[in-house]
Amino acid sequence: MTVRPEPDLQQRILQLLDGELTADEVSRLDAELRADRGSRALYLEMAALHSALQNRYAPRSHAGHAPLIPIARMLARQRQRMVRYSLLAAALILIAPAIFFWFVLAPGNKAPLASFQVAPDSSFSITHSGEGERPAGNLLRVGSRLRLSHGIMEAEFATGVRCVIEAPCDLVVTSHNSVSLAEGVAWFDVPPAASGFIVETSQLKTVDIGTRFGVVALPGGWHEVHVTKGSVEVSSLLKAGATAKLTLRAGQARRMDTMGNLVATPFDGDRFTTALAKPLVVRNADFDSADADDKAHDPVGYGPISSWGTSGSGIGIGDKSKPFLNQTAHSGSHVAFIQGSGIISQSVSGFDPEKKYTVTYFVSERGLPRAATRTSVSLDLGTSSYSLPGNISRTDAFRRIVSEPLAVFGPTANIQIRANRVSGDAALLIDSVSISRAAPSVPDGGFESPAQPPGTFRQATGNGEGSLVGSPWAFHGGGGIAANSSDFAAPMAQEGSQAAVLQEGGASFSSSVKGFEPGVSYRLSLAAAGRRGGAVDFHVMIGGKKLLFDGVETLTPDIGSFRIYTSKVFTTAGGDFPLIIESKGSGSSFIDDIRFEFMAEAEESN
Repeated sequence: MTVRPEPDLQQRILQLLDGELTADEVSRLDAELRADRGSRALYLEMAALHSALQNRYAPRSHAGHAPLIPIARMLARQRQRMVRYSLLAAALILIAPAIFFWFVLAPGNKAPLASFQVAPDSSFSITHSGEGERPAGNLLRVGSRLRLSHGIMEAEFATGVRCVIEAPCDLVVTSHNSVSLAEGVAWFDVPPAASGFIVETSQLKTVDIGTRFGVVALPGGWHEVHVTKGSVEVSSLLKAGATAKLTLRAGQARRMDTMGNLVATPFDGDRFTTALAKPLVVRNADFDSADADDKAHDPVGYGPISSWGTSGSGIGIGDKSKPFLNQTAHSGSHVAFIQGSGIISQSVSGFDPEKKYTVTYFVSERGLPRAATRTSVSLDLGTSSYSLPGNISRTDAFRRIVSEPLAVFGPTANIQIRANRVSGDAALLIDSVSISRAAPSVPDGGFESPAQPPGTFRQATGNGEGSLVGSPWAFHGGGGIAANSSDFAAPMAQEGSQAAVLQEGGASFSSSVKGFEPGVSYRLSLAAAGRRGGAVDFHVMIGGKKLLFDGVETLTPDIGSFRIYTSKVFTTAGGDFPLIIESKGSGSSFIDDIRFEFMAEAEESN
């Protein structure tokens, strides 16, 4: 459901384009545009029209003096300004499509063509080729390249085309009506007005004929097209001739083969994500925003936390030049710190009280001798809370905290992140806070407990079958936990400073996962890497059923570096289920950063 834009949205967009908004007003408008698709579409149309009118009617330099304008006429124009805004907005509805196409096709034009948003905790980078001013924020133009290393992205073009792409993704906007997809699993919804939209991979070219379709372009695989509605024209780029082009209709799918032919493959509409869950906006989530009133920092450089309230002393933000942050921030350059015990909090809106939510944030510790702390997070003033088992000490990199599903009691709730000192001069470091629809929480999905001495590892074999004391996982055979720089010579952990290891066949680790909801679709993601001497294969089971990854049950990780693997979307009857990862064959593999992601509810998956 699209929220109706605020009545003054058109006026504020015009003020933004005219450079009349303050920094705080720009920040609020940015949050509003990120939260609502209709508002973003209006912004893109008004930005295109504004730029087109500026180019068309910009004053030219000329000799002589400009005529004097009577003061009465100037006052009249001021009184008419709001009327002009309203007329412009009304005219926009009628002429925006024509202006847009004239504008984007004009020679040398570098106008924004699309806006995009990403799911919480996604990682991406964006670059813009060519000359001209680079668009600020999450905007794309011709020549823009977006690379998504983790998560999901949803983009909306001013032409009405909408696409949802899953990581890993490498997409380039090649024209106002085409994109190049070097890598990714992408779904496109093309309205009749934008018919002819083109998606091109290195193997095939898909031309829309008014439809919805999905494209699979994964490294080392043969690319696929699946049509969920309408029809497309698909062509092989690996073979010429009439037989290399055909028309696909709803329920049909094709893939490339080794000869460059388009061959039939089973249609799988469930393989594609068709919508991004509406995000909840956490203000200053990465602690890099300055206070609007530019409060002075104290002499040693610490600063107050913009947009967050605090309870307790010794709370603020700092960067790597300050004593608290003696490591790299997870996101941006600043983190929040709580020295000793205390709370940071803020009010967040947009909740559905009938749903549950997951809070994700990243933590580390200052790292003084014998310092340790604990953390917990709550919604609705502590009535719904999650406490991380075990202590937090300094690690090589920030570790991810994912709460269990939390309830709320209304559309607005108060999020609190708490630190409780355990020992020493402890300071909890916090970064990258996000809230999303609830997904089951994997206990210690980053394998940070129990903490191993630097450069060491521990396995169930030789240490007794069962749990490593302090871990919620049960390890068997050659299953265990390895710290960075251990004798296994694993790549640096994907998150935190430790990863699980599976050595030789029959190794496994398992845990119980709570919080699955009936009728809700999820997928599992994990990072895996193979040991340089050879990777061992493994499979993942939830509730006794093997998950599919790109159509296969068995994963063979890349040697020497972590890669993100995501399962096919699945649903359960709800409840708690065992999660088991088990190896077969020979070799060693490392696994890290296991988590479930909310995808959709049954009524949302149309």
